[in-house]
Amino acid sequence: MDDTVRKVTGRQKGVLASEIATRSTDPNFYAALDVLPNPDAVLRKLNRGQEVYDAISYDAHVMGELRSVRAGLLAWEWRLQPGGENPADVAAFELCRQIFDRRPSQWARWSDFVWNAAQAVFHGFAVHEVVWRREDRFLVPAMVLDKPQRRFHFDTDNNLRLKTRANFTPGEELGEFKWLITRHMPKHDNPYGVAVFSACFWPYTFKHAGFRYFTKFVERYGIPTPIGKYPPGTQETEINALVNRLAQMVEDAVAAIPADASVELLEAKGAGQGRSVHLDFVNLCNREMSKALTSQTLATAVQDKGSRALGEVHHEREEAGSESDREMIAATAQELCEWITLLNFAPGTAAPIWEFFDEAESSQTLAETYDRARRYLRIPAAEAYERLQITPPADDEEVLPGFGSADPDESPVSFDRCPRCGETHQFNAEDDPLDALADQADRQSGQFVGVMVDQMRELLGEVETLEEFRDRLASLYPEMSEERLGEVLSLASLTSTLSGMAAVDDG
Repeated sequence: MDDTVRKVTGRQKGVLASEIATRSTDPNFYAALDVLPNPDAVLRKLNRGQEVYDAISYDAHVMGELRSVRAGLLAWEWRLQPGGENPADVAAFELCRQIFDRRPSQWARWSDFVWNAAQAVFHGFAVHEVVWRREDRFLVPAMVLDKPQRRFHFDTDNNLRLKTRANFTPGEELGEFKWLITRHMPKHDNPYGVAVFSACFWPYTFKHAGFRYFTKFVERYGIPTPIGKYPPGTQETEINALVNRLAQMVEDAVAAIPADASVELLEAKGAGQGRSVHLDFVNLCNREMSKALTSQTLATAVQDKGSRALGEVHHEREEAGSESDREMIAATAQELCEWITLLNFAPGTAAPIWEFFDEAESSQTLAETYDRARRYLRIPAAEAYERLQITPPADDEEVLPGFGSADPDESPVSFDRCPRCGETHQFNAEDDPLDALADQADRQSGQFVGVMVDQMRELLGEVETLEEFRDRLASLYPEMSEERLGEVLSLASLTSTLSGMAAVDDG
């Protein structure tokens, strides 16, 4: 190791500490550029800006998907957690908590901040401007404002710059602690991020172009086409009169025609019971946009098939994408907490943690934890009420059924009362300890299985191994949970072992 360190010369140290593969050395990059164009293929070919994606968002199908994504995102709660336990960490947490208890601006809420930051998924990136002010001895955000993407671009060093009237092309250089940037899948060649609306552009375009032909199809074949037949030698004036009457028939469904003429109604026929290729094409475009926006299509475009298993797979894919989006938004809010901590507290102070959480899922997990822990630990009821956010009932207040249930599988274990006869048995101190312990284990096993203990003992006499007993027991009592079955097996094994040891000592 020492020889390797000595071989690193001063020149090599300079090479190791510097970036070499920059755009200035890239043979495929035009070095005269001061601004990096957005590499989005759609915007470059159209030579247009984000207004293209704004138009896509107003499509009826896309709007429905966006509302679904927004509802799923805002259904999650968010919270601040202390980043550490020392007084400075707690003070930073309290300051950030007070800031997030207020609105980011007078015309917006933090839910708007979350959704505007999520626009990075659809547009590639999103920017928020932070306006600071002094409050007592603290420098805090007075406003956190969403800004349109069209006001920004990146320079050749991937630094964000602001377009202004005085400096539009290169843009204004931006300072620290001012601009919160949320980006979706950025990389060196594309600091603008990947816009999901880019994947929706061609399905959106083809869909709206196809609507024109679909409308013509409906107008032509939605109403049967009347065909008039006239005998040979009919005068031109009579033919024109017949055509006019047929046109009147299309409008009013009533027409008078000569007795020697006939009329047939031509209807569109084919597979699909009247469905047209134009409608299938529109539905295909909708499915492609759903796939890009939500990573699934089953919930919004069911096409004559579907199953519960398929729906679960689609839900898992959608939830995986939503989790990724939440992490991206949480990172932006976390950066704001780090700025507040860095500007107001000593170096080394841990910033509070900003995170999403599911209130219902957290409560369910906590309730299951308490349910398991109460079998082994004495848990204060006040703590459980507080953590589960449940108001303690008054002494005379009616409570939901289920509290204090006498379920034999859930009741506390008693070593002195027989679960079958209900009599209390006292142990004699002169009794053999193994006999007493085996008797206790036997009664505890009876506590779990109740009136079924005789069948279990009979089953123990028929089997040779514990694995065989487990399989036979599972077939006898299929509704017993795996956890309870494991407890019964452990008690049965303990009972057999202790009984055997007592029998050996007696012998």
